[in-house]
Parts: sequence; C-alpha cells; structure tokens
Amino acid sequence: MTHPEPARAPTPTIGQQAAVARLIYALEAPAAGAVLCGPRGVGKSLVLGEIAAGAARGGRRCLRCLARDGVPDAAAAAGDGILLVDDAHLATAGELAAIVATWRQRMPAGGFVLAGEGRLLTLVARDERLERAVVLRAVLGPFTFAESKAAVASVIELPGSQEERDGTVRVMHEIAVGIPAEVVRLAELVRAVAAATPTGRLTPDDVESLHRRLSVQAA
Repeated sequence: MTHPEPARAPTPTIGQQAAVARLIYALEAPAAGAVLCGPRGVGKSLVLGEIAAGAARGGRRCLRCLARDGVPDAAAAAGDGILLVDDAHLATAGELAAIVATWRQRMPAGGFVLAGEGRLLTLVARDERLERAVVLRAVLGPFTFAESKAAVASVIELPGSQEERDGTVRVMHEIAVGIPAEVVRLAELVRAVAAATPTGRLTPDDVESLHRRLSVQAA
C-alpha cells in the first residue's frame, strides 16, 4: 500500500518575504497600523503567520483574529503587542475603525495589521480614523512564472528535459493564473494523478485535459 506524502509547510516566496519584512519594520513604531491586501490565495495568512512567528522570537505579544470576531478578550489592558486581523475586507469601515479603537484602548502602544482582499483598501480610505492609523499598505500579487516553478518543485519532481518541465509548469501557472494556493493545489493534483499512471508523468496536454475535466465536473 502506498501512502500519500505528508503536506509540506509552505515556504514564503520572495514577494511574501518582502511583505513580511516591510510589515515588521513598520510595526516597530509605537501604535503603528498596516494593511496587507491581495486576492484570495496569494498567501496573506502565510504572511501573518510569519509576522506572528517573528514577534514570538522577539518576545513581543501577538494576537490573531478574524474581523467578524473583533479584538480577542485575551488582549491586555496595557503594554505592547501586535493584533493581526484576517478577512478584514468582510467588515465595514466602521467595524474596522471600532476594532482599531478597542485595540488602542487595551494596548495603547500596540500595532495592528488588517489583512484582506482588494476591497480593504477602499474601506480604509472611507474612514478618516483608519486612514490616520495606517502607515503602510502592502500588496501581495500572483506568482511570477519563476515563483510558480519553485512552488511546483517543492511539491513534485517533474520528469523529462528542462524544456518539458518548464512547459508543464507554464501550463499549471497559466491555469492557476499565478495564484499561489491554486498553483500548489494543481501541483498536488498532478502528483497524485501522475503516480497512478504507468509512466508516472503527465505532459502539458495531459494537465490541460485534466483541468478541463475537473472544470466540467465542477460546473
């Protein structure tokens, strides 16, 4: 019996690492606020996790929550720390301003990051309190081909020549529109299907065909 390979912890890409560095630098200022924006699947939660890990290594308190849940009750009445708010685009501008105000009351010197999709930038612009509080806006975009290539290589070792491997990755990159989560998901699917074929390999045409079949089934 064969067993699936355990899922590997995703490694931040160069773009994600740059976002982490910019955000951590901004949050070094007292009571600094930041926005992390990007479409679904580009790694916003991964970046928040890296910020939390960095804060922990530096001995700084870090709390995470979803926008709909508000500031966690565990927040101290005073001190320094970071609040990471995910899915912030699902809240209203007023709700986000209330979250920031509550955080400031409980932790006056604490920083915060509001993470969400494109609408988040508009929400921040709608409320003057949020506009004043935010000192940095970081945007995550889709993978470049090189980043998709690295992500696929972390999931599956493609057979064939360099040209053949690049052709397969390019098809996967185009199907996924460079969205990191979709690139990885497709690579995992290709790995599973290839393992069940006699040759253990899929051509770019095979990947296209697989994608079309799945699209039809999903519809």
